[in-house]
Amino acid sequence: MGRAITNTHSPILSPKRRVLLAAAIFSALMGVLVIVLPEARPLVRVVSVICISLLVLAWCYFDSLERHQSFDSRFRLVIVVFGLLALFIYLLKSRGLTQGLRSVGMALLFCAGMLMIMLVSAFVFASILGLE
Repeated sequence: MGRAITNTHSPILSPKRRVLLAAAIFSALMGVLVIVLPEARPLVRVVSVICISLLVLAWCYFDSLERHQSFDSRFRLVIVVFGLLALFIYLLKSRGLTQGLRSVGMALLFCAGMLMIMLVSAFVFASILGLE
């Protein structure tokens, strides 16, 4: 499998947190793209679904390394195909029911935060361009 990830510098630099930071930056960029390319919204949606699935895959991979759990290639394919739904399955599977439900709640809050980042970035960029 892979080796466990240890971070001696700072918890802010952990690979899982880097993925979350990348997701926040991605959300901000998606808000801008929706304003800049309104005619390409279907393409933006497809790209966003693919990128979200890849971010979920990266987060689950790094989490499995931290928890010393197996992460087989079939489940990687499930994550790429089902995205956020597979994240919830992973959280329940890796943490058990009680802690898994708590983690699912935190993941839903994070998704709501990413949606807010996207909306705020779209609003700010539209205001800068003078669009309504």
